Amino acid sequence: MSAKEAAAKALEYVGELSPDAKYIALEGIELSPEQDAWYVVVGYVMASDIPQMALVAANVDMRSRRTYKRLILDAGTLELRKMEPYEIAA
Repeated sequence: MSAKEAAAKALEYVGELSPDAKYIALEGIELSPEQDAWYVVVGYVMASDIPQMALVAANVDMRSRRTYKRLILDAGTLELRKMEPYEIAA
């Protein structure tokens, strides 16, 4: 499967598994060294954080309000192997 297909599937998984996630976006993607898995980083905002973001937007780095997940997808089937928190370096 292609990187484009893996990215689309990762965004779909996050939307399904985290229904309160809004503004879901691809942050990064790479093929594993063994070429058997896609590592996909997805960022999003929780719906409950959106009103707070509007109030503090001028004073806060917006990245601190986003949640990031790293998904590991099987390179052949795009089946989700793992989804875990991902920290963006400051």
